[in-house]
Parts: sequence; structure tokens; C-alpha cells
Amino acid sequence: MQALFVISGLKPADVEQPRQDISATESPVSKSDAFAQLEELLESRICFIDGAMGTQIQKWKLTEADFRGERYKEHTSELKGNNDILVVTRPDVIASIHNAFLEAGADIIETNTFNGTTISQGDYALDTTEEVHFINVTAAKLAKKVTKEFMEAHPGSRKFVAGAIGPTNKTLSVSPSVENPAFRGITYDEVEVAYYEQAKALYEGGVDLFLVETIFDTGNAKAAIFALERLFDDLGARIPVFISGTIVDMSGRTLSGQTNEAFWNSVRHAKPMAVGLNCALGAADMKPYVANLASCVDCYVLCYPNAGLPNAMGGYDQKGSEMAEEVRPFCEEKLVNILGGCCGTGPEHIKALHDMAAEYTPRKCHGVEPLMRLSGLEPLNYNPNPEDMRSTFLNIGERCNVAGSAIYKKAIVDGNYDKAASIAVAQVNQGADVLDINMDDGLIEGVGAMTRFVNLLVSDPEVSRVPFMIDSSKFHIVEAGLKCCQGKAIVNSISLKEGEPKFKEQALKVKRYGAAVVVMAFDEQGQAASFEDKVRICSRAYHILVDEVGFDPQDVIFDPNILTVGTGLPEHNNYAVDFINATREIKRVCPGAKISGGVSNIAFSFRGNEPVRRCFHSAFLHHACAAGMDMGIVNAAQVIADKYELLNKELLTYVEDVLLNRREDSTERLLEYAALLDPKSPPTAVRKLKEESLLDALPPKLNPIPADVDPLAPEPDLPPVPEYKHYQDPLQKSEAFAQLEELLESRICFIDGAMGTQIQKWKLTEADFRGERYKEHTSELKGNNDILVVTRPDVIASIHNAFLEAGADIIETNTFNGTTISQGDYALDTTEEVHFINVTAAKLAKKVTKEFMEAHPGSRKFVAGAIGPTNKTLSVSPSVENPAFRGITYDEVEVAYYEQAKALYEGGVDLFLVETIFDTGNAKAAIFALERLFEDLEIRIPVFISGTIVDMSGRTLSGQTNEAFWNSVRHSKPMAVGLNCALGAADMKPYVANLASCVDCYVLCYPNAGLPNAMGGYDQKGPEMAEEVRPFCEEKLVNILGGCCGTGPEHIKALHDMAAEYTPRKRHGVEPLMRLSGLEPLNYDPKPEDMRSTFLNIGERCNVAGSAIYKKAIVDGNYDKAASIAVSQVNQGADLLDINMDDGLIEGVGAMTRFVNLLVSDPEVSRIPFMIDSSKFHIVEAGLKCCQGKTIVNSISMKEGEAKFREQARLVRRFGAAVVVMAFDERGQAAGYEDKVRICCRAYRMLVEEVGFDPQDVIFDPNILTVGTGLPEHNNYAVDFIRAVREIKRLCPGAKISGGVSNIAFSFRGNEPVRRCFHSAFLHHACAAGMDMGIVNAAQVIADKYELLDKELLELVEDVLLNRCENSTERLLEYAGQLDPKSPPTAGAAGGAGPAAASARDAWRALPVEKRIEHALVKGVDTHIVADTEEARTCGKYPQPLRVIEGPLMDGMNVVGDLFGAGKMFLPQVIKSARVMKRAVAHLIPFIEEEKARNGGDKGPDNAGVVIMATVKGDVHDIGKNIVGVVLGCNNFKVVDLGVMVPWETILDAAVEHGAHVIGLSGLITPSLDEMVTVAARMQERGLNLPLLVGGATTSKMHTAVKIEPQYGGPVVHVLDASRSVPVVQSLLDARAREEFALDVREQYAEMRDEFYAGLEDRRYLSIQDARAAAPRIDWTAPENLPFKPAGLLNGTKVYADFPLTDVLDLIDWNPFFQVWQLRGRYPNRGYPKIFLDETVGPEAKKLFEEAQAMLADIVQHRKLRLVGVVGIYEANSEGDDIKIYSDSSRSTVLTTFHGLRQQAEKENAAEPYYCLSDFVAPRSSGLHDYLGLFANAVMGVEPLIEEFKAAGDDYSYIMLEALADRLAEAFAERLHELVRRELWGYARDEALSPEDMLRVKYRGIRPAPGYPSQPDHTEKQALWDLLGVETATGMRLTESMAMTPAAAVSGLYFGGAAAQYFAVGKITTDQVEDYAARKGMSRGEAERWLRSTLSYEP
Repeated sequence: MQALFVISGLKPADVEQPRQDISATESPVSKSDAFAQLEELLESRICFIDGAMGTQIQKWKLTEADFRGERYKEHTSELKGNNDILVVTRPDVIASIHNAFLEAGADIIETNTFNGTTISQGDYALDTTEEVHFINVTAAKLAKKVTKEFMEAHPGSRKFVAGAIGPTNKTLSVSPSVENPAFRGITYDEVEVAYYEQAKALYEGGVDLFLVETIFDTGNAKAAIFALERLFDDLGARIPVFISGTIVDMSGRTLSGQTNEAFWNSVRHAKPMAVGLNCALGAADMKPYVANLASCVDCYVLCYPNAGLPNAMGGYDQKGSEMAEEVRPFCEEKLVNILGGCCGTGPEHIKALHDMAAEYTPRKCHGVEPLMRLSGLEPLNYNPNPEDMRSTFLNIGERCNVAGSAIYKKAIVDGNYDKAASIAVAQVNQGADVLDINMDDGLIEGVGAMTRFVNLLVSDPEVSRVPFMIDSSKFHIVEAGLKCCQGKAIVNSISLKEGEPKFKEQALKVKRYGAAVVVMAFDEQGQAASFEDKVRICSRAYHILVDEVGFDPQDVIFDPNILTVGTGLPEHNNYAVDFINATREIKRVCPGAKISGGVSNIAFSFRGNEPVRRCFHSAFLHHACAAGMDMGIVNAAQVIADKYELLNKELLTYVEDVLLNRREDSTERLLEYAALLDPKSPPTAVRKLKEESLLDALPPKLNPIPADVDPLAPEPDLPPVPEYKHYQDPLQKSEAFAQLEELLESRICFIDGAMGTQIQKWKLTEADFRGERYKEHTSELKGNNDILVVTRPDVIASIHNAFLEAGADIIETNTFNGTTISQGDYALDTTEEVHFINVTAAKLAKKVTKEFMEAHPGSRKFVAGAIGPTNKTLSVSPSVENPAFRGITYDEVEVAYYEQAKALYEGGVDLFLVETIFDTGNAKAAIFALERLFEDLEIRIPVFISGTIVDMSGRTLSGQTNEAFWNSVRHSKPMAVGLNCALGAADMKPYVANLASCVDCYVLCYPNAGLPNAMGGYDQKGPEMAEEVRPFCEEKLVNILGGCCGTGPEHIKALHDMAAEYTPRKRHGVEPLMRLSGLEPLNYDPKPEDMRSTFLNIGERCNVAGSAIYKKAIVDGNYDKAASIAVSQVNQGADLLDINMDDGLIEGVGAMTRFVNLLVSDPEVSRIPFMIDSSKFHIVEAGLKCCQGKTIVNSISMKEGEAKFREQARLVRRFGAAVVVMAFDERGQAAGYEDKVRICCRAYRMLVEEVGFDPQDVIFDPNILTVGTGLPEHNNYAVDFIRAVREIKRLCPGAKISGGVSNIAFSFRGNEPVRRCFHSAFLHHACAAGMDMGIVNAAQVIADKYELLDKELLELVEDVLLNRCENSTERLLEYAGQLDPKSPPTAGAAGGAGPAAASARDAWRALPVEKRIEHALVKGVDTHIVADTEEARTCGKYPQPLRVIEGPLMDGMNVVGDLFGAGKMFLPQVIKSARVMKRAVAHLIPFIEEEKARNGGDKGPDNAGVVIMATVKGDVHDIGKNIVGVVLGCNNFKVVDLGVMVPWETILDAAVEHGAHVIGLSGLITPSLDEMVTVAARMQERGLNLPLLVGGATTSKMHTAVKIEPQYGGPVVHVLDASRSVPVVQSLLDARAREEFALDVREQYAEMRDEFYAGLEDRRYLSIQDARAAAPRIDWTAPENLPFKPAGLLNGTKVYADFPLTDVLDLIDWNPFFQVWQLRGRYPNRGYPKIFLDETVGPEAKKLFEEAQAMLADIVQHRKLRLVGVVGIYEANSEGDDIKIYSDSSRSTVLTTFHGLRQQAEKENAAEPYYCLSDFVAPRSSGLHDYLGLFANAVMGVEPLIEEFKAAGDDYSYIMLEALADRLAEAFAERLHELVRRELWGYARDEALSPEDMLRVKYRGIRPAPGYPSQPDHTEKQALWDLLGVETATGMRLTESMAMTPAAAVSGLYFGGAAAQYFAVGKITTDQVEDYAARKGMSRGEAERWLRSTLSYEP
């Protein structure tokens, strides 16, 4: 036996000595001269690379001939745009551009070879190796020639040529197929070879270095690096390599998803000379990412951004000087070594960069901490904590290893890679830091499986954010995995087993792939088992890797073999000890190396015994990590849960005896002990078997039923099963049914081909489309094929006839776009016009068929009314940002289809063809419309339905599979169903075959003429198409054939002739099943002998009655949170999803619509069917209208009588849904067995015989009622239900049974084991009786298998459930009281929680007092702060109370400040910290004062400085100022807050009085800007030299620089927000830094002033006369522009003295609320409610939101605030730029005038109008009576509450209150506007907008406010105030600066016209100012004062 030993106690002779000299291995490849030359240059100054070659080429306006030249003049493909070949065809152009960049200062020019690979040149058919080689060599030689000539002309200069290697047009990390994320359009080897060939040619051409650039997929970059390394090996020479990535947007990630640092970790093995970023962003946006890169790389940094962001036309407007200024901070902060330009940049930009950067020194290369740096999408920089290695241990997930998981292996063997991927997702979510992936199994083709699976994972950002460990004993499989990883992976493993040469070869390969490596302790002698062998082999391998291969020691990981202990063999007993000791020694002698291992091996002897096995794992990790183990392959969830400290101490003793080999009999003792344990219990809560039963303590059963009596047995004499009549359709069928059926039974029939294709051949003009009817139409009509039936009927008739002559039996009307929706594209969307088009089309087709049949006696031809898909979809959102949004409603689509079908029927069509269905939601609306039409007509004609599979995924555009589509439409009982369009016949065949097998009607198919060619046309001829279709006929798949896109009469004739020899498909029945669908079909096929195995789990958590979390999410409007609950249920095994919104707080229709639309847009959820659940049928309808799949309705009943029941049932059937019928009738709810059976049988008969429901779609819910209530009458409820199930299923053939399972145990809610045991036991018995489905917690009912339930608990539960004794409830209650209420029912949960379950939440209370204070401050917890502060004061450490502030309190606040500055704490948290600090200081103040009195006065300053803060005179807004004050206070500044509306005298006097160090000014309204100028000027007059800070919403750095700073000689700084205030004030008060900081700001502001005044000179303006001449021309006679006379209020006001707070809550816009608190989510989590998902700010935003909700609830409940407002609507007309308000309809008396300002800044588009608000009111000259609304509203009662909070020192609450008051004021303004639109004015009475749409301003009209962009003059408020009598009506006032009080206030004007829109006046000139002043009756100077921020000149 051995124990663990400490290495330091060994003798030197016992162990190897550690290596002291770890130096980089010298590469055997020689370096070029360019290395030293470039390094010398880069060390001496910032260097420059060229700009955008493509941008410069565009300026030459080259033609196709230029690109062809001589070499390519006969080339068959178009070449224009292939810039790379210009080095061959126009070398003069390229040389000129190169030279221009050199002249501008570029040190490095790039070869013109961005697309110079065979891959990219494939787009131009120039992809031969020889041609690409020629292009690259030519490009390199040309660039070298230009640089040579330049250097000769400029002696002493040194210029370099970089061989440009671009990204290719194929990616290795992103699938080109949405449907198949594992697919790649190219292989790694193809990419690597292409890069090798390009690099080889560039090198041959003489390039000095390589630039691998614009890398948006790191996988491609790594292939390029591999190719370069291979080339250098082949050449025996190395030249420098630069690598430049591309961040695609402000998310800071590449297109393939990697962060900046993860990208670096992935490519750093290449040891590039420089790395950086280019493209996609401008400099300003790129800076933070360059700064991040500069901090983490150990090479030079390059950056070449775009010239800003592109303009609307895709061009770039940023000038060179502007770009240089944006780049200047890069130089100032020493972030870069190399600068250049990308898109939009030219020589001008390079010169500007060159000149600007000349004065700056370059960034110095620095080392980085030696760490193992891995990456997935995110970096994993492993930084071990030597003192606590367990805390930094890397969990390597083990479940994606075929040897470690039978489930995973089965998934791979079965080809179920999605299942395998879900295992990976689960591991990452459970805490895996790295994911091990292994495919080593004889049943698996390793390379293919590894490739497919890793590609699949790389495409999933949830998994690929972590690095992968590519694991195989076969190196070729390892390589396959490495080729798929864009991140830096770990290879597991290589070894010395096959000798050193093979080891080195594999190690060199791994290094070249850029991976870390695991080395197994295995050599030629075998596997290392002992300590000595482990150390020896690892040391040997380390020397080879580091010295010979050049591996970074940090990337070397040893696996010294974790071998199994406890086997019973003595030689194995020390295996764990040897491993642990070897770990410590290997780490000592191999510096930097890591230790890993397969942890599960250690306890392999104890597999099957969970507590023992898991205890081994945790104990082993505890000791191995203490010795230095870094990582291990583990079950991450278990090792996280099984903390060593929590392990059962008794079990741990036994386990460690074995593990540490402490006794000879340790294994035998453990085996004996293990046999006593429950093998499924966790090691932290071990349960022993055969303990004393708790049942023994219970009272005996009272009157138990005999043991041989089955309470669930059926009655002995059951009534016979009734006979049911077959449903008879009451509608008459047209004769076409029989005629078509006769034809379809006799032969294959034919439908026509592509109308559009044939129309194109006529080459019709606009005039043809217009004809006589539309010749004056205002919109272009060419392309609107449907109207040709009106304007060129000869053309359409000719095409119809040609198809009939070719053999078509059915021709379609030319009405594919014949709905009002589609015709809206051409402004022909009136019902009358669309009706005319469709009738005309139908009559024309009927006329052609009639004439044909007359000419061909005996023939029968049919006309199909073609109903196309429309251009709007019901299942797909047109907005990526808002997946719940739909561009149209179901009702609009249904009505449009109804109107079209009605017109087609009127025109005489024989059948309807609903075709090209890419969204089944639209098809279902069409079916509903047709059923409605047939009912109205009292006749039915045949219906054909044809779907469209959009690609080889086999799905529609909206995501449905073929069979799911059929399940969704089969309720319409179409005569034929099939597929058309999108695919050619060969590709369509498998989907037609699938459809033919599962439908019970005829099958049609009309594919395209193959796939489109490069020009979008179709080349397949008729005979070719016929041959592709032949297998359809041979296999008897079809009844009807035809053609879609690209087909004509030739194709139909070929099909007709080919198919003549074949018999048609015979219709067949299908098995009677309930067939539901989401995106995938759910064909419910119950298994009578085991109904539990086929039971359908209906997820219950999206029911507001079933989940408080879900309900809160819906009430809060957090639909993303609600959707995540849905996703979770599906992932946990729900087969269907119940959705219910029945709650008084929820608007059911809106909530149901939004949520179902959101889920339909999420394929992860919508793959399963939904159950639309509501007791209100109109809400059910709302849900059904959103579902493209076949759903279940839950529920209808006979509660309101038979008539209502039939009506609702018919509607459900028309929607195509299955239905749940509650056992409820006019007498009430069925509780007993007899009533359940009676009601269900009655309903069944009605549904089947009268309504025509398929029995398979009838589901009964016989009411699962609660047992165990204590009421005897409830005791038999479960028995009655179960018995009723069996009988209902017998008497109602085909019907199903469902129910809400959780109801059964409602009495035991809160006790998890009892409740869940009830559910499982109930399902066991109910399913045995025939129950089919139920609303359940899917995860729980799957986990809680009946066989696994605790037997004691089950006995007691079944006593209650089956009513087996009279006191069963009492016995169960007594037993339940002894259970842990949170344990599962399978765990034998007796015994309660015990002391080990004490919460860790309060563990911090055991810390030293200083740490408790720090914790309280950081966490914002004030519960104990006074007691802790007092303890600190009296503990003896701090002699004076002030020292407590200066010590632990300020230490804690410094931590807060550091975390805030680092972005790890957020503003709400900081303000809570301030609240805690204030409470602590308030406690200490009396003691401090007492001490001062004893010591005779003040002892000096106790703060970091005094800051005076004020909102300037005239302004009442102070929320931002208050936040800044709190943040400064947190950093020990004394803040003297003077409040709002503070005159300059008061501010300056206070500064003197308080000895201020800084003055801070705040303001929100524009007049405040002038007041700030005044304060600055007065500070100068008084000779002050204090820093002046300026902030607030209207302030800006530019205004501060131009207007304020020149007035004052002291430092003036604009502060953007609270987070910037602390570093600014600290810099200004730091004696060493102040002067330099102030000087930097002053210089920056001086430059900004120059830029501002230069901009004024450049900007052009129209005169006011010309601007008025260019005003918008509104047609006031047009119906949409006619003024609407107010219906409810005119020429008066309506006052709201106390508007209900509850009526505005749903209109709160939460986005500005989060902005106040400086919480901003990053894409894609910007804005509310997505901000809650943001990984950085989300948790704090959620917490803040919940606290805001709590305060809001308190405000509402106790009526603490009052909403006041006043609204007026008046007669009005415009006169010029003014709006006159009249007293009455005579318009003779002007009450007041609102004066407008007009845009004057010249616009790029000369046709664009110049707006003024008066444009939106009808002019007096029009003779029309128009109107204008006015309003003002505010929140009253805020100020007293704020004073209360301030008095309590509660900054957080008063800032929260201010923020909420602002939101309430805005919400009230929104609600008032709605009332005006719908009632008081009434011009939008029918408006039905959701709150979201209202906040997006989707309503008609606007409400601009004075002082805002449309009218920037605040004085206009006075007219509004006077006219409405605002102060009298509401108490709101205006200050002298026209600020409204209270601060939470809104006012403005209402414009109701359709033409009204928001705009910004912008800058105006003197002529308008003079005109405006005259109109207002004020002096020009006065006008300029109020309009100062709007003036285009300096007054």
C-alpha cells in the first residue's frame, strides 16, 4: 500500500529535474529578407497598406471588352466584374491604381488577386489550375514591377508587395442549405488545394509576403494557413504572413459566428507577422474590436476599415480627412502598426491616413501571458488557479463518445444526427467547457460520421461556442474532425505506441492544424500503469514536442491513464495514487503542460451503482486537482452537482479507502456497503435499502376493499355498440364530379402547362397590357398577366387552345394572381375589378373548351379555376426582427379567396385548383373560403390542391413536409392532391411517391421543365421531360400530369404520348388514424395492448392556468420568454403543445394570435401540432387562423345546448382541426361514470351523423376531477373516469380520450413526490383502459415511469386513486408530511430536507466583517449593513468612525467602481450600492459628529472632491443629473445637488460656498443650451477656474465645443452618460493628469469647431421662397386626404382629472426606461423584451424590470400618482407656413396661430419635397374645413414621493420613480392619441392596433410637439397652453424657458390626415428666421435666441 506523497519531500535522485530553458524551436525553413526589412520598418513607424482596388476599378467604367481583351475574347461566359483578370487584359489600369496608392504613401500594395483561387474563378469558367496560376503570377509580377519602378524613382524608399488571398465564395463553417446544416458546398481539401495553388503562383511571381484577408469564416483561413505551411515546407523558405479577419456587424463576430479573440486563438498557431481586421465596418465602429485584438495578440496589428458605412446606394461618402479623424484614436491609443483602407477608399484616403499618422509612434509588440488558448465561437483562455485547481478544472463532456453513451451511439448508427446533436446541446447547457467527440466503433464509418457530426455542431451556435476535442485512436478520423473545426480544438490523442517517427509526424500535423494535443502515456513498451512509467513516457514526449516539433508547451496535454481501481486485483489497488502522484510530478518537470484523463474509468468496477460511481469521480477529482489535474472527460452535470464537500461522509470514507489504497480489504468493505444502497440515489443524498418502513407508523386501513376486487373492472352486462348513420353532405354535387371520376379511373389525364412561359413568347408591350380598359391607369401594368384576359384575350385563347390541341384534358384560367391581394401590386385591387378579371378569365377558358369540344366531338374538356398562393403569407413573417408579425390577416386572405372563387364560379369553371401552395396557412384559408362559397351556393364542385416543395429538403417554404401538408388539407376531401413548380420531375419524384402512398384521393403532378439555367430560363425539351416523368407512370404514382414553369404545348404533348401506354394510379384507402401535423406529421397509431407506450404527451406549460411563469411572461408582454417555455417542453418530449390565454389580465385574441404566430415561425416548436385551448370560442378561432398545421381544438361542449355545439363543431371541421369535447351538457359537468358515458355518446352521434366529423378526430375529455379532497363524494372520481374511458371508447368507435392530468392531484400541490406519483399511477391505469393523450408535464411523466415509483408511496397513492379504503386520504396525508416535498416520486423521498440542505445563500454572513460589507455593497443588500457597520466601528480595528468609511466602506465601493468601469456591474446595481452606502454612512454620522465635537472641529476633507450639480434655469428635468450624482457619490465625491431651474447666480454662489472642485450642468430642452452658455460666460467673468461638466439629452460634444467652451477659460467637458462621469472628474482632479487631460479636450474641441464651421460653408440651402415652392403637393380632393369632421369633440376641450393608471400600462414603451439605466443589449438582443436574453446585461435588466413592476403595482394599487390631461380639437386651415385656429365653423374669428418652420437644407433628390407642419392641414384657399387637435398631459404626485425617498437616502427608488413617471406620461399620451383617433375625432374608429403596433406608429396621423424636430421652437407651447387653458385644467405650468412642469409631461398637436408624417426641419437660414420673427411678432434677435440650435449660421 502507498499513500499520496508530496513531491518536494523526495530526494533529487528519485525524480527528474524540471526543465529550465523552454525556448521556441527554430523553424528548419529559412526566412526571407522581408522579415527583417518589415520588422525594422514596423518598429520605426506606423506603416501603410493600400486601399480598395475594386473601388478604384469602378471609376474606370470598364466594359465587357476591357475584361475580355485578347486572351478571353472568345470566352463563353460573361467576364465583366472579374477584376482579377484585368492584370492580364488591362494591366495599365491595375498598374495605374497600384502607383497611385504608392504615391499616396502606401508601403505595401496588394496583388489584384482577391478572387484568385480556382474556386472563385469558377464563377467565370476560368477555374483551370493553369489559368488561375497564370493570373496570379501575372498579378504578382505586375505589382512587383510597379514597386520596383517606384523605388527607382524614389531612392531610399522600400515598398512591398503582399500576395492577396481572399476568402473564396464557399465557406467551410456555414452551410449553404438551411434545411441541412451539416452540408458544406465544398471540402476542406478542395479549399486547401485551391489556396496552395494560388499561393504557389503568387510566390513564383515574387510577392514579399502573403495577406490572408477579409476572413469572415475562420475555417477557410485555417485551410489557407495549412496551405501556406505546406508551401513553405515544399519551398524550404518562408515569407511573412499577415492575416486579417472581418467582423460583419456590431455584434463583434465574423459571419461564421466567432468573436474577435476566438478568431485570434484559432489562427495564432500560424505565428503571423501581423493580424488585424478589415472591411464591413467603418473605423469608428471597428475601434473597440481592434483595441481588443491589440490587447490580446503578440504580433503586429493591422487595420484597414471601410470609408465609413455605405450610403443608401451602396456607395461610400466618407472623405479621406474624415476617415483619418476617425482613425486618429487608433494612433493616439497606440493600437496599430499598419493602417490602410478597404471598401470605398482610394489614394485620397491613404494619403490622409499617412499624413495624420505621421506624428504618432506605432504600437509596441508585447508578450501575452502563457496560457492554453482554445476557441469555439468564443475564446477559452485556460488560466488555472494553482491554489484551487478544482475551481478552474475544465469539464470535457463525455456523452458524444460512442464508447461513453449508448444513446449517442445508437443515434449515430441510426443516422439520427439531430438526436446526437441534442445530446451535445444538453452537455453544453449542463456545464461542459469542452466537448469530446468520438466515433470509434466497428458499426460506424468514422470519417463520414465525424465530418457530418462536427459540421452539424459547427452550424449550431449553442454548441459550437465551446471548443471541441476531436477524439479517435485512428489519426485519419482525427484529421477529418480537424478539417471541420473553425475554432482551436484539442486532439485526443497521439502517443509513442508506434515509435518516435510516427509520433513526430502526427504531432507536426496537429500543430499545422492549429490544435492542442493530448498525449497518452503509452510507448513502444505499452501503457503506463505505474508512477514511474507515467512520468518517464510523458517527459520523453514533452521533449520531442517542445524541442523537435516546436509545440507550445501550453498546448501539450498529457493523459497519464486513469485506470480502474476496486477490481479485486491487488496490482490495481495503487492505480489512483500513482496517477495523482504522477500528475504532480509531470507538471513539475514539464512546465506549461496540462493533465487530462477519462474520469469515468476510475470506477468502472462499480458501474450500475450511481452513488458509489459518482462518489469515486468527485473524490478522485478532488485529489487529482489538488495535485494539478487540469481537465477531464466527465459527465459535466454530475461533477458540477457532486461537490466533494457535499458527498455523503460515510460513503466517502469507504470510497477513499479504495481510491487512496488505505486498507487491504477496502474493496471488499465497499462492495458490502454498496449493496445496502439504493443504486439510483445521488452520492450527496444516499438512500439505503431495507430501512424501516414509514408505513408501519400509519393507522390501519379502514374498511379496505377485498384484495381480489378490481375497482376498475367493467360492468358484467354492457349495452351493445350503437349503429351510427353515415354522414350525408347536404350540398348537391356538380356533374363534373362524375365526369372527372369516370375519366380519372379510365386513364392518366393531363392538365395544361405554364401560361406565363407562353405569354413571354409573345413579347407583349406595356400597351398590350393596358388595352382600352386600362390605358389611363396610373401604375405600370406590364407583367400583370391576369389582365390579358381583358386586354389581349386573343393571346390567352391561343395559348389555351394550343394546350388543348397538345392533349390537355384540363386547362386553368389565367388567374394565378387573381386576388385583390396580388392585384394590389398593380393598384387594381378593388373587389369590382378583380371580380371582372376572374369572370372574364373563366368565360374565356370556357369559350375555348366549348369550341374545342364542338370541333372534336366526343371529347370532354374541363376548366379549372386557378387560385394561386398570393404574394403574402400567413405562416412566415416578412420581418426578421419580428417573427410574430404577419403582413396580412387570415380574414383578409380568406375574403380575397372567397371573392375570387365566387367570380370564377360565376364565369363557369368546372373545378377549382388551389395551386403552388408554399404556405399551407394560405391554402387552408382558401379551403375555408371555398367551403363558405359552396354553402352559400348550395352546390359543390371538385377541388384539386397542389403544394410546392421549394427545394430538396422536401418541405414547403413555410417548412412543412409533404405528408404534414396533406394532413393539414385532407379535411377538404379534395378530388386530387399533388405537387407542382420549384423542382423538375426527377427531383420531385420521391415526394410524389410519398404523397401517393398516404393520400386517399387522386394524385396530380405538374413539375417544371427541369431546373432553371443561369439566366433563369428552362432548357429541358418535351421528350426529355417525358422520360423523366416516365417512372411516375411505371410505378403508378399519378392520375394527372401537366407542366409548370418552362413547359409549353410541346411538353404536354410529349407527356400525353408517353403516358398513353400506362394505366393510372388506383385510389386506395388509408388506415383510419387521427392525422395531425405541425411542420411534420403526427399520425397517431395507438397500441391497444400497451396504450401507455403510444400515449401522446400534451405539454401543459403554455397554459396561463398551468404555469405562473408563462402567465407572467404573457402579461408582461415577454413573448420570447413564453416561447422559450414552449421550446423547453418540445425538447422535453411533448408530442403536442397546449396553448391557453384565458385570464382576466390578458386580451385573449391578441395574445393568442401573437403567440401562435411566434411559435409557427420557430421550427423547433412548430414541428409538432398545437392544441388551441380556450373556453371562449372566438379565442379558439384566433388561434386556428394562425396554424398551418392540423391542430386540436380544446374544447367545445353542449353546455349552451345542441345548436351552439353544432355551430362550433362545423366551424372547427371547416378549419380542419380535430376537436376535444368536454363531458358537459345543459345539466352541468359530468362527474359520475354514467353521466360521462351518456354525454360523450350523445355528442359523438351528433358529430359523426350530423356534422360529418371523422370519428378519428373526435376526442372526449370526460373530466379528470380531483381526488383526496377529504370529501367522500369525490373519492370515486378517478375510478369513474378510468371506467368511463373504457366504455366511451367501446361505444364511440374511433374516438379518443384526453384530459388534464394535473387535476387529479390538485389537493397535493406543493408536494412533488405525491403529486407526480399520482400523475404516473393515474396514467398507468387510465391508459390501460384506453386513454390516448393528456395535458401533462412531459418531462416529468417521461421520467416518472410507473415501474420506478417508490413502492411505499405508490401503495398509498393508489389507495386514494382507486378508492381502496375509507381513510386512504388521511393515511396519505400523514405519510406525505414525512417526505422531502421537492424530491422525485422515484427516489423514496422520506426523511425531510435535513441540515445539509441549508441554503448557501447566506454563507456570506460567515465572512469577516469587511468582506460582509463588501458583499453587501456589491450585491446591493442593505438588510444587515447597519449591524455590520456597527460591528466594524466597535471591533477595535478602526479607532475612529471615519476610518470605517475610509476603510471597509470605501474599499467595497472601490470594488463597485472597478466592476462598473469594467462593464461587470450596471447602473441599477451601482445605485443600489449607493443606497447601502448611504445607510451605512447615516449610521456613522452621529459618531463622527460626536468625535469632531470632542476634538474641537473638522479634521480635514473626508471626500475625493466637491461637485456642484444643477439643472439650469428654465428646465425641470433632472433624472440624468440624479444618476450622475449617485454614481459620483459612490466614488466618494461629495455632491451638492441644487435641484432644477437653478439660476446661474445660485450655481456660482454655491460653488464658492461649498469650496467646489467641479460644477456640473444638466438640461433636457434646447433653451437650456443657451443657459449653459450663460453659466460658462459668468464663470469667466467671476474669474473661476473650476472644471465645468455639461450633460443632458439635448447636449452634445459638438455644441459644447462650438458654443460653451469658447466662453470660459477653464476646462469644459461634455459627459455622455453616468458611466463616463467618474473617470472625467477623477482626471480633472488629479494634479498630475489634469493639465494634460484638459489640454487634450481643448485641442479636440478646437478641431471640432473648425470642422463645424467648415461644414456650414459646405452645406447648401434653398431660399425660403424656393423651399416653399418645393412644398409637398397634396391632392386635397382625393378621398384619403379629405378632412374628417370630428365626431365627439369640436371647438372645445375635454379634461381628464384622474385618468385610470391601469388603462395606460399596456402602452408603456420600456426601451427608453432601460436607456435611462444605461442597460443596452447587444445584437440580436437589443430592445425590450429581447434585452432579457442578453448574456451581459440580461439578468440585471430582468431584475430591474421586475422591481419596476413591483413599484408600478404599488403606485397603481395605492393610487400614488395621478394622470391629468386636456385635449382640444378645433377648426383649422393653413395659410402659408402657419396654421390658423378658428373659433367656430364660420372660420371668421382666429383664436390663435401656430407658426411653422420649413426645411431649407438642399436634398440630393431634387424631386423630394421640403416640409413644414402646415402642409398637413388643408389650406384656406381649398375651401375645405380642416381640423387640428391639441393636447397636454402629465403625471402628478411625483415630487412628494421623491422627497420621501431622498429623505430615506434611497436614491435607487427615486430614480426608479422618475423613470417610471416619464414612461407613464408617454403611455398616457399614446392612450389619449388613440382616444382622439377612435372617439373624440373619430377618423379611425375601426382601428384595432396592438400596443406594439401603436408604439411603432402604425396608426394614421402624427402628434409632433413644439421643441422637437418638426417644430424646434419651444415658444409655440405658449399658444397651445393659452388655447387649451392647460394650467387651469391640469395644473401643468411652463417655465420661462418653456419647460413643462411637472417634468413627467407631454404636449403637442394632432394631425389626422393620411399625408401627415414626421420630419426634421434641420438647419434654417437668415431669410426664414427674419420671416418667422415677423410672423410671430418678435425681434430677429429673440427668434435667434429660441432657434439657436437650428440656425445654419452663427448669429
